[in-house]
Amino acid sequence: MPSKEESRETGTAYMVVGWVLVLFALLVMYFEPAALKLGQMRFGIIAVALVIVGLLLNIYGFRLKRRSS
Repeated sequence: MPSKEESRETGTAYMVVGWVLVLFALLVMYFEPAALKLGQMRFGIIAVALVIVGLLLNIYGFRLKRRSS
């Protein structure tokens, strides 16, 4: 069983990784118009997947952090 401090740190790490993924999805969307001109259609799908995974990591990290308090 992990200690409370370890659980809190793990939850924070998950939340940070989740926000990094969401910010990376915004970066992908910034370059989407150029990709559409080149004929690439999958950038929107990639961005949505990154946002979903990022938000799930944020939720899981928050729950893990809250449970350890």
